[in-house]
Parts: sequence; C-alpha cells; structure tokens
Amino acid sequence: MKINIAKQEGKYMEIEFSGEGHTLLNLLQDSLLEDKNVEMAGYSKPHPLMDRSMLFIRLKRGQRHLDAVRKAVVKADGKLDEFLAEFEKSLAEAVS
Repeated sequence: MKINIAKQEGKYMEIEFSGEGHTLLNLLQDSLLEDKNVEMAGYSKPHPLMDRSMLFIRLKRGQRHLDAVRKAVVKADGKLDEFLAEFEKSLAEAVS
C-alpha cells in the first residue's frame, strides 16, 4: 500500500491509496464518520481497473486530518477484532 496526500486545504484533505479498494476505504470511511469532529468522510474508486482509491475528509473543528485518520484506523482495527471474536464463537457453536 502506498499513501499520498493529494490535497490539503484548511479543513479538507484528499488522500490517495494505491493497492487498496472498497474493503479498506469503506471501513475507514465508517470509522471516520463516527468521529464527532469529522464533518464529512467519503471515498472513491475511479475505475475498477485502476489501482488507486481516494479518501476525502472534511473536519468540523479541533484535530488534524492525520490524527483523525489514525484514530479511525485504531477504531477499525477494534471492529475487526470484535468481528473475528464473534465469528470464531459462532463457528465453534455451529460445529458442536
């Protein structure tokens, strides 16, 4: 994965991700939108054959863009851990 800050103006930032698609960007978008300081978060994958996606963030106040992204990554990691634990529990119940 390669990350490039494509645009940063005031409260708005665009981050380009190479080698990532809907799975990661949707999870990051969801986690960003749970942050009360984030006004808008979205992403775009311009074309299925292109190896890049764009994440768009607009802050309301307070924190820096990259701090919001770091916080969203930690939150997303927690969601994945929770999913894995529930999956393993359900799988164990189904097999027994």
